[in-house]
Amino acid sequence: MADQSSAMRVVDRFVDHGAPLSFRELCARVVEEEHDYLILDLDKTTHLGRNLGELLAWELCAHEVYGESVTGRPVRRWFGGRVLLDWSQPTKLIRYLDAGGRRWALAGIHYLVWGKLASRIPWLRRRAYSRFGPHTTSAVQRRPQMVALRHLASADEALLLTLARRVWTRHSPDQVISAEDLDWIRARSPGIEIILSSASPKAMLDVAVEELGADRATYSTADRINSGKAKIERLREIHPGLFDPNAKVLAITDTSYGEDHCWTEYFTCVVDINSPTPFAPIVPHASPVQAVHSATVLTHEEQRRRAKGAPGYLDPRRKGRAPKAMLDLDREALRALLREPLAEINQVRTQRAPLPRPWEAALALAKLTEASRAMLTVPWALSVGPGLRNDHGAARKQVFVEVGRAGVIPVIHELVAGKLSQTSEIAANERVAFARERLSQEVDIWQLS
Repeated sequence: MADQSSAMRVVDRFVDHGAPLSFRELCARVVEEEHDYLILDLDKTTHLGRNLGELLAWELCAHEVYGESVTGRPVRRWFGGRVLLDWSQPTKLIRYLDAGGRRWALAGIHYLVWGKLASRIPWLRRRAYSRFGPHTTSAVQRRPQMVALRHLASADEALLLTLARRVWTRHSPDQVISAEDLDWIRARSPGIEIILSSASPKAMLDVAVEELGADRATYSTADRINSGKAKIERLREIHPGLFDPNAKVLAITDTSYGEDHCWTEYFTCVVDINSPTPFAPIVPHASPVQAVHSATVLTHEEQRRRAKGAPGYLDPRRKGRAPKAMLDLDREALRALLREPLAEINQVRTQRAPLPRPWEAALALAKLTEASRAMLTVPWALSVGPGLRNDHGAARKQVFVEVGRAGVIPVIHELVAGKLSQTSEIAANERVAFARERLSQEVDIWQLS
């Protein structure tokens, strides 16, 4: 039997909320009167696809060159709101591009290759784990984060607050969570404490606390980046009660690139919203987490368009098809569906699998965990009867072995080359359906550009 300290288990409940909904509608389903704390991420959580801390750094770049006369006006910005090109001032435009290039080019390329591309290309992802170790996401993000934080540390605090408010206001159409939503939560759960925890800088968090009405916040400085498990360490420092065994904590984040996946080890209920890398329903045995929720949450602008009856009300940055059916699985259903991947995960964690290097084990665990999450949205896994699932358990296990360890791209290549295993027609069809589903999830469906 596996050691309880290293064994993994399924959660008591997993809910994919299906069709897009407002944050208030989601809260009506997940917030309980007994909740003591609400932990909220900021970047890409309160605003769809917007990293507010990064945008603040770009705003400072523009302000230092163009001045208030330009940055204070509603000028069009490029590349996701980052770059301001004022063609009416060619001299300043050249200075701006030169300063931005010298500051951001190398860090940007580093993050593009080892962050964005590595998350989509299996062989590059393997290289990233080999180079940066088990905590690849935090290590890769550190370089651009430090570029931004060091630059922001050189600016006047009052100026940063002004620029942060400007960034917040400019992206209000992308806002997902409002002060009125947090007021509603307080009415439903009297006494609840609401804490923002983000890798963004202090100025951005000060504005967020003010705009949303949160109680307090944790943030990054040039000396300490507040991301990954560092968020947990900082929360423990400022509020040990969060980690009391009897505390009921609800945590909501977009957890892009898996940066907040460790939250499943510490909080009783976790919710991912608008996430390209959602929480998996497999967690450490000692984790207090009881439920995992996943939802597509509408921005204020999307809600406005939907209320007017616009058929294409969803933001164009949302790629692929919209989810429709709600999925609610209890522990027994999860155990039945995820028996094989759970066994393989526990095998790797207890070092019975032949993976001598720590980064190989970390990569194998990441892939198997992602595959377990994807399996819950594969049509054949949920629509066919239990007899078919039982009869073809070996075929499903082979899917997890090949997709979890090799990545989904080789499976698709094998399909195209006509070399798909012919164990049986049904098993082959299952394997193709799963591979296609995983490929669409990894590359196309609901990922923000």
